[in-house]
Amino acid sequence: MARVDIIMPVRDGEAYIDEAVRSIMGQTERDWRLIVLNHASRDGTAAIVDGLCREDSRIETVAFGAEMTVSDVRNAGIALCDAPFTMLHDADDASLPERMTLQLALLEAQPGLVLAGGGYEIMDGNGARLSSRLLPSDPKRLSTAYLFSNPVAHPTVMLRTGAFKDLGLRYGRSELAVRYGIAPMELTNFAEDYLLFGQLAVLGLCGNVPVPILRYRRHAGATSVMNFDRQMLLSADISRHLMELVAAHHGVDWQDPVPFCNHGARLYRDTSPHDLAARWAAMEAILVVAFGDVPGVRRELAFRRVLATRNLPMTLARFARFLTRHAPDSDEAGTIRNIVKASLTRKPSMTAPSRHAPA
Repeated sequence: MARVDIIMPVRDGEAYIDEAVRSIMGQTERDWRLIVLNHASRDGTAAIVDGLCREDSRIETVAFGAEMTVSDVRNAGIALCDAPFTMLHDADDASLPERMTLQLALLEAQPGLVLAGGGYEIMDGNGARLSSRLLPSDPKRLSTAYLFSNPVAHPTVMLRTGAFKDLGLRYGRSELAVRYGIAPMELTNFAEDYLLFGQLAVLGLCGNVPVPILRYRRHAGATSVMNFDRQMLLSADISRHLMELVAAHHGVDWQDPVPFCNHGARLYRDTSPHDLAARWAAMEAILVVAFGDVPGVRRELAFRRVLATRNLPMTLARFARFLTRHAPDSDEAGTIRNIVKASLTRKPSMTAPSRHAPA
């Protein structure tokens, strides 16, 4: 048994699969097994992976049929893992050499965590560096932030295998909802990671390494690029569902988080901006009860307070005050830039379907 099992789903990934696998082979942590999940590839992926398997005995490959969804393949891959830790990896990204070492150190230093993610560098289809994204690392802040955005990057995730499996969670369905008698949310091919790891965040089980650990490839064929609007709407639904789980788990009232969300570093149009301040006051009070009046929670709420208006001068004034006490992370800075840009171009923001408190 290896110390870390890595699962790498791939479908028609001949362009980048060799680089992705070799980034695993170059890790400073050497005790690992890589399982490549070949999801009905029709190009040269299988031949490339077979060659890598011959080159390094720690690499294995398993074939899956086209009738399976992406969630099915990922769930099957995790079921194959028996190492103490399971690492996720996409077939078009490249891990930095210290990735495993840093994530193992975090999980061993904080035995209560089930998930460790991390920051990442963004590259284009040719591998040229574009920018970087740093994410919150404090578990309390992550639990709060998960209601409003996705603060864990899916391809950076490492899981504590046994604890994760004991919770009975899986891609595509919110199993935690069943525990509380809530109708489970089900997804097929989009935003499954946000729903899955948001359940861990509700339980306070997520952390992030505070430095980049991965090179994330952004290219025209990426799912997140081709389906941005659909993912924005799904993310709003997931935020509301996660709030249902928070209300049930912590015994607090449900409030709609969507007016204060910044999925994709963008705001949703609010149909009742005149009472946004009052709704934020109610939301803030509930989250302090749920997650505690602690530094990580206060830090996250401070930025959400900036977004509790749709008046541009007021937003910028609040953000200026915010900057006197806090350094903005990548998503926060990007959100403010997009608010200003949308105002200058008069580009309409997306409206999330309205929803009242669940029965």
